Amino acid sequence: MSLTLVASERLASADPRLPGTDPRLAEYHARAATLDWMNRDAVVAYQVGAWRLLAGSRHAFDEALVRSIAGADFDRAPDLRTAFNHATLQDAHGWIDRREGIRVPVLIIHGTEDPVLPYPHALALQRALPHATLLTLDGTGHELPRGDWPAIIQALELHTSSN
Repeated sequence: MSLTLVASERLASADPRLPGTDPRLAEYHARAATLDWMNRDAVVAYQVGAWRLLAGSRHAFDEALVRSIAGADFDRAPDLRTAFNHATLQDAHGWIDRREGIRVPVLIIHGTEDPVLPYPHALALQRALPHATLLTLDGTGHELPRGDWPAIIQALELHTSSN
């Protein structure tokens, strides 16, 4: 048994030394309140803009691919606003500071340019979990671009084969 955490945090008491989410994300997503969620073109454009904000600098942003995925999401989802419901979570009462219960090997996958959970969160998570291995994706944001897949697959194979 093992655990893999991607672009994650410690789920611990606040640490003022850790950087917060890039404020540009909240500014951008504030537009969602006035977006016409029934307008496919508007929603797809909004999604492309959001993905662009999450992307790191190492890999070229594949707008055509992202536009295709956003269009497919719009076509199959009854209400895309539900994709943002995790942002409304207010409290993880009962789960904060419970890392001592994790006794399995952990693989942490995190980009150095993550605007949601900046890279220092990955380092803090690695320090907090005694059986953790960190796969650092240089220049990657809060995403898993295809260019990183070989390194991610190799790390997953190594991580899961040793358990």
